[in-house]
Amino acid sequence: MLTAQNKVNNILLPSIFNRTMEAIEQTTPLYPSVSLDDIQEYSLQDRVDTKYLIRLADLPSLLPALTSNCAILEVESQRISEYHTLYFDTPALTFYHDHHNGKRPRYKIRMREYCSTNQAFLEIKKKENDLRTIKNREPIAAIRQSLTPAMRDFLIRFYSGEVETLKPILWNTFKRITLVNNSSFERVTIDLGLNFYNSTNSLQLSHLAVVELKQDDFFRESIILQLLKEKGYQPISLSKYCTGVAFLNPDIKRNRFKQNFLQFKATTKRIYKNDHIFPVPA
Repeated sequence: MLTAQNKVNNILLPSIFNRTMEAIEQTTPLYPSVSLDDIQEYSLQDRVDTKYLIRLADLPSLLPALTSNCAILEVESQRISEYHTLYFDTPALTFYHDHHNGKRPRYKIRMREYCSTNQAFLEIKKKENDLRTIKNREPIAAIRQSLTPAMRDFLIRFYSGEVETLKPILWNTFKRITLVNNSSFERVTIDLGLNFYNSTNSLQLSHLAVVELKQDDFFRESIILQLLKEKGYQPISLSKYCTGVAFLNPDIKRNRFKQNFLQFKATTKRIYKNDHIFPVPA
């Protein structure tokens, strides 16, 4: 059975990760807070996404630069929230290969638990031909290993494939900081402590963070875009699901993600000088 309890291959010494997280946590009180109710108008279920892969160590200097422009989401007195996600795919990994081959429209289907609120949802994301992302979701009692008839009925409203074939493929857990721009329809999510598990392998990319800018329409003058550009970061096409599948399945086709793998490996070797942490070659 696929569970989230597999042994993790940790590639960042816990002491280093903990010190960095402490520095990050010290920056979050600098922000004014907003609640889930406050940001409903910023839900951006139909949006344009821009993603960056950055070094976790850059966040303690990056976050204070945004305090005058953004507020931070606070849920149950927590400003860093934990998420658990179980991704579903066909036995042939159709969703993975559609993304790898650049096909659009394409889909991701997942169950996600928002640990701060003890809520869980069945979610389906669709990447349109115009690169917009459409997300629909339905409340569920908890993450489960199979789809109920009601869940399948929900999915067929948005997906024309054979939902009966879908099965759990990958667990992903992480912590998230959510920022909301005070003057525009823009959200920034920062995902930390990325863990990936399947039925046989696991990997923790604790030295990296995924920054995702979610906008109603692309606005290149966004302060977060400018700050990341100043630090030398460029946008990257990145899917947490595809990253986990590609890392943990040595024989899978992943030519399209070669640049991502090179960036993962170069960043890791440059910082931690460890050549033996990746279960598959680039």
